[in-house]
Amino acid sequence: MRLLALRGVVLSALSLTVSCGRAGIPLGSVEQDNVALAASALFAHYQGLLTGATTVGELLRNPLSFSAKPTPRALLQQIAASNPPAAADAVPLRVLSYNVGLLDVQLFGLVNYARTPDLEVRAAVMAQTLFAQGYDVIAVQELWRSSDVTRFRAAAATAGYWVVTSSRAGYTDGLAIAVKTSVAPTPGVVLAEQYSEISGNEFYPANGYSRGFLSVRFESPALGPVVVYDTHTAAFPSAYRLRMAHARELGLHARRNVTDNALLFVMGDLNAAPYYATDRWALANGTSEPDWFANTLSYPVMMHYAGVTDLAVRARSMADADADITLGDLVPSNPAMALQVPLGDAGYCARTPNTVFTGTDCNAMYFAQYAGTEFPARLDYVLARDTDNRIHVAESTVAFVDPVPYSDGRMGPLSDHYGQAVRLQIAPRR
Repeated sequence: MRLLALRGVVLSALSLTVSCGRAGIPLGSVEQDNVALAASALFAHYQGLLTGATTVGELLRNPLSFSAKPTPRALLQQIAASNPPAAADAVPLRVLSYNVGLLDVQLFGLVNYARTPDLEVRAAVMAQTLFAQGYDVIAVQELWRSSDVTRFRAAAATAGYWVVTSSRAGYTDGLAIAVKTSVAPTPGVVLAEQYSEISGNEFYPANGYSRGFLSVRFESPALGPVVVYDTHTAAFPSAYRLRMAHARELGLHARRNVTDNALLFVMGDLNAAPYYATDRWALANGTSEPDWFANTLSYPVMMHYAGVTDLAVRARSMADADADITLGDLVPSNPAMALQVPLGDAGYCARTPNTVFTGTDCNAMYFAQYAGTEFPARLDYVLARDTDNRIHVAESTVAFVDPVPYSDGRMGPLSDHYGQAVRLQIAPRR
């Protein structure tokens, strides 16, 4: 999710990036930068369609252009086919990534500027509703306010979870990770990093909102060492290069800090989908938003640098492996009506199952904020490194689709995103 109206009259989506004072790893200095696109299955669907880059690293620094639509059907089918059978003694684990949309932005810390709808009545029930579902590992984004962090911690403790967060002093990235004490009694090493390049728009004049990643290592008696990363990468399709830089930075951090014997999960709102049907999205004002094909690159870039796979796709049958594509091709685009009804088609949401897209105008809160401005898409992910084929994905679901009761008695969406949940069967450590 973007920081709401931090684009528009006051600020431009085409913001400059700024350094956070920590040097990044120079492009071309690691072997993953120099991998040829033609040699990687992650990027095969760009062959013959993309000019401007022949290596992964060049994607992050060169002007890019597309002659046709990149369609990752073979990649999605390959991921779906990679789901190993469940071990006879497999350990069940339910995992959720969820953007909770508890955003309250002030300019210069003084002037109310933007907040997600129904903020207070959702915040009052958010934590209890979330922990009542019984997920074992939860990665949360957009838990911005200290008051909501306090409420989140209290509800977690009551429900039998421990929680780690990044600091809310100096800057805020809105990230938190919760783990059931029955999975691991205590957290181990906790790391929180601000990305070396961030959007100047979001950091200032907003009140220190930034982007980064949070990670925690814990020891599960059954599974052994587990490391979970949580992130919320750059927003807006025009920021595709910054978003790829975020994916690279997190991926290289994980490669350098997570030992091969540990299970690695990378979760969060990546603000990008694997597939878009067109490169330009028509807007109600007669203009269009470009760069959607470039926006798809963040998905393979994250998997490339972190060495992870997409667990939601691993759960799919071969018939549904390419659901991002088949459902993406069915998205209507009627900009003349898109501000009145989702995507300008009054019947679209009723006839379209909520099985893939986590950011969509079919969510009333998303529609209230972003009506007609972008494609419905899968923006939220649970990715994992599984070099030993330990992780069988029994089920993937889009979570919190149904309305919930607010604290004032009304019903509505719990957040402007839906969650991405997976049910896993993991072979125990040997």
